[in-house]
Amino acid sequence: MGIWSKAWAQACRPISRLTGSQWADKFRVVASGTSPEAGMWRTSRTPYLQEPMDSATDRRTEMVVMCCSSQLGKSEMLLNIMGYYADQEPAPQLMLQPTVEMAEAFSKERIEPMFQNSPGLQGKLEEGKDGRGSAKKSSTTIRMKHFPGGYLALVGANSPAGLASRPIRVLLCDEVDRYGVTKEGDPLKLAIQRTQNFGNRKIILVSTPTIKGASKIDDWYERSDQRRFFVKCPHCGEEHVLQWANVTWQKDDEGNALPMTASMHCPECGCITRGAYKPDPKLLQSGRWIATNPGSKIKGYHVNALYSPWVNLHDLVEEFVSVNHNRDKHGLMEFVNLKLGEAWEEINPDADNWEQLYNRRESYPANGVLPEGVLLLTAGIDVQHDRLECTVYGWGVGRECWGIEHRVLYGRPDDPRTWQQLDAVLQRQHSMPNGVNVAVACACVDSGDGTYTTNVYQYTKARERMRVFSVKGRGGIGVPFINTPTKSNAMKATLFTLGVDSGKSLVMNRLSVQEPGPNFAHYAAQEDRGFSENFFKQLTAEVLEKHFEKGVVKMAWKKIRERNEALDCAVYATAALELLNPNFEYLADFYQNGGALKQQTAPRRSRGTLSKGITL
Repeated sequence: MGIWSKAWAQACRPISRLTGSQWADKFRVVASGTSPEAGMWRTSRTPYLQEPMDSATDRRTEMVVMCCSSQLGKSEMLLNIMGYYADQEPAPQLMLQPTVEMAEAFSKERIEPMFQNSPGLQGKLEEGKDGRGSAKKSSTTIRMKHFPGGYLALVGANSPAGLASRPIRVLLCDEVDRYGVTKEGDPLKLAIQRTQNFGNRKIILVSTPTIKGASKIDDWYERSDQRRFFVKCPHCGEEHVLQWANVTWQKDDEGNALPMTASMHCPECGCITRGAYKPDPKLLQSGRWIATNPGSKIKGYHVNALYSPWVNLHDLVEEFVSVNHNRDKHGLMEFVNLKLGEAWEEINPDADNWEQLYNRRESYPANGVLPEGVLLLTAGIDVQHDRLECTVYGWGVGRECWGIEHRVLYGRPDDPRTWQQLDAVLQRQHSMPNGVNVAVACACVDSGDGTYTTNVYQYTKARERMRVFSVKGRGGIGVPFINTPTKSNAMKATLFTLGVDSGKSLVMNRLSVQEPGPNFAHYAAQEDRGFSENFFKQLTAEVLEKHFEKGVVKMAWKKIRERNEALDCAVYATAALELLNPNFEYLADFYQNGGALKQQTAPRRSRGTLSKGITL
């Protein structure tokens, strides 16, 4: 039978009464090496996925939104929906991934094994034969899968040209919060527009959320009927949602958390509903989805890692305790996003808290001795037309930091004498309390001015073996703080691109810590150290605000004061720390024994490999 005959037979076949979950249980095989559980798909392992799959294949439902944590099987759910429409209701499908590379990897690693191993899909992809059985060039590629009656296109949100002039009935969008806005516009909006010609279209959006106000999936979930998965307490029978607020654990006599004692309690009767390990399958099977915002035509589902059959409760507690002990707000944000499946609500310190920071300055030891706890020095340098500004920071266990000195070095950046002043600051020997002398271990110099970029490259190129590097900023929430270095400039100087929005969040979160310890920021009270009122006004000169860009809500840092050099210096000094990635516990033990750091050079990196830190 030729391909067109097959297509006609498929089109004339009565519509199956199987739901999406029934099809998956009957026909879907999870290939070995693609999932922690290979073999025939069993919806009973993840009961919370049954209704979302059935809604996505229900003719009465147009849009399904799933806002969730990681490790819940959401990728397998998308594959099941994809397989259902390839087998039961063939139609044009499109899967949108954050990048082209991710789309190709998903195709090779997940989609192709599904078609090869699942009985309902085997043999459906075009085999490169024409209707008479003669060989021809196959139209099935990594990013385009043809099957009788339809096709599956895979597109990266970073290259939305693949959306043009392509009508789509079934749209599958994975990790939508990682889609950027391109010159063509918002790729999610463009993709949804491609479905408008189909009265029976299906739009499925899946993602872990990011920052409140900038999270696409959180915004779509807010528009939906906001379903939650309620389970029955095995003791009192009351239905409730599994929430982090109901997780408890014990502590030892010294106040240290004991994750292995973790348990979850029913909010109604207080009885234990889950122990420290994986959830009881009976608890999950007792669950049902309940809409908390009935009336919306969009079906929205929210579920977190507490429901995952692959996640131990004690592992979640251990991670939570660790980020809280270290006052790691970035780690806490990841926990809230990736484990709780909730959008992070960014709370800015008071924009005018410069006075509080100024008033809490401390008197450092006399004669330039470093404060107790400092194990390492880094510096950040901002380049202006008539000067350089440099802040030296000390770092200790838990990334507790100390502002050591802030220097304004007057002179044009194209004058060698200006850079000689910077050499004096970076090479200055600072005494530790045990008598060991240390200098700045790593410094990052802003090259983004444009006018003096070549001068910056000349300076850092000659000092790379002393760990002095050029950096330039790249804006955008979600851009990684440290990115792969390049040497594509004329000077062949190593250049690191910094996600400055991420860096500013790190700095501001540090300034919001109120008690000395991990992530707390100290500053010297001595006037000759340079930490004046003006310094703290510059340090707090920006706030994170919402704004609209091409109709999309975005988060961005906005100046509330013109001068922000101190903030930029803090970001660059923090980047220098991340490049080093030191082991502070090792350094603390080392210095306690009276040791001193040997001067070492940065190890050679293989091309395209991001630094994992310079060994000290």
